[in-house]
Amino acid sequence: SISLKSRPQLKGQPVCVTHAKKNEKSDSYAEISSCSYEARKFGVRNGMFLGKALKLCPNIVTVPYEFDEYHTASNELYRIMVQKTPYVEVVSCDEAFIDVAEVVDANNDIEINAYVKELRSEIFEAIGCTVSVGAGPNKLIARMATRAGKPNGQFICCGDEVIKNYMQNQMIADLPGIGRSTAHKLTCEGYYKCGDLLNLPKQKFPELLGAKTGETIYNFCRGHDTRQLIVKHERKSISVEINYGIRVHDVQELDVFMLNLCKELEKRMTRENVTGSLITLKLKQRSEEASIEPVKYMGHGICDNICKSVNIANSTRSASTIHTKVMSLVNSIAIVPSDIRGVGIQVSKLKEISNVRSDLKSLSKTASNVPENEKVICTTFQCSVPEFLGHTDTNEIMGIFKTWCETPEPYQVDVDKVDFYFKNLVNYGDVSCTQTLLKHLRRNLKDKENIEWNAVFNSTLHTVQQQIHSHFNGI
Repeated sequence: SISLKSRPQLKGQPVCVTHAKKNEKSDSYAEISSCSYEARKFGVRNGMFLGKALKLCPNIVTVPYEFDEYHTASNELYRIMVQKTPYVEVVSCDEAFIDVAEVVDANNDIEINAYVKELRSEIFEAIGCTVSVGAGPNKLIARMATRAGKPNGQFICCGDEVIKNYMQNQMIADLPGIGRSTAHKLTCEGYYKCGDLLNLPKQKFPELLGAKTGETIYNFCRGHDTRQLIVKHERKSISVEINYGIRVHDVQELDVFMLNLCKELEKRMTRENVTGSLITLKLKQRSEEASIEPVKYMGHGICDNICKSVNIANSTRSASTIHTKVMSLVNSIAIVPSDIRGVGIQVSKLKEISNVRSDLKSLSKTASNVPENEKVICTTFQCSVPEFLGHTDTNEIMGIFKTWCETPEPYQVDVDKVDFYFKNLVNYGDVSCTQTLLKHLRRNLKDKENIEWNAVFNSTLHTVQQQIHSHFNGI
């Protein structure tokens, strides 16, 4: 819909969104993320390779991704919904459940229809995209009714008899959350539609499908669903994962790549203000029978999935700490780096750390005073130095370093700030001040028997040495 807004001439034609162009190659392995209803009539589906789609629909038109436009439209969509009701469960960027029981009469189909029509009209006027809506007494019926409302329509399914008649004609495979395996098992028993299961005794469901799945399908085929809207999600884990374009040649390259992933993970955890104590490493290893390069360019191909976890005593979000544990897990697997085709790092058992002042910016406001015998009193240091977090007085900056070194562990984002400051200090031309601050930093770390903190100093020292070499042309 977003793509067609700026390309009205394509409306009514088979269109798909993909990163590849139609004229690249007919056997393209670029994946289709979305396609128009006109394309679906030819059998084209989301997730299909473009090459296969072209065989089904030679005239299909490809359009590129427009992420900024998706972001803007999604924000506007949710802005409209939360104005209608605070009870909104986010499913994806363009799909949600909303509870409007407080603003419409659940037993009045005419009122519900009018409300839904107004909502769809308001969304279309705001973002220029059509909307399909389904309404029912619970999440299951609303979800199923939405399918009946597509494309660009609405379907209201309320009342016991209406729901009973509607559900008994629905295919079991179309029930949300029912996988292929479960659907196949029921098909083999001769059950295709929900109505086929209505006469099956309740005790037979767990025998066929297990206790949990059996109970779910017993209720779903009758249109019953007790699930409540989840309006506030509690995050259980934070992760980074890349399964495309992964090609490392040796352990050194892998180490650098893992460190960069850990830095990104730390940034995400910092944004969420959490730490975690369970680190999980996921790897995709090229299968023995798989070719070195798969048919899809830079794809992962056929892989064996490896997953290993480690608990740590102290909850953390430090990139340095996570990296150390991750590389320890890598070494325990004894995997050949060149066979790695995908990497994921996850931190779980999260703990919120709101009101904890441990980042440099916060510490700069409450930094410890530098003892009198450590203060810089040389007149050469009375002049200003480059600003560090709003401070230009050397003794104040030393105080920030001292307080920082008293925190349990270093965060990569803070290490980067310190390294950047020392670069500026060298460029400023005051090597004597640089040396004094380095000695002060080292003095505050000398009693820390901690690999991560030692790595911080070594990193900063290396940064300074490189910057001096560069700035003074190797002199």
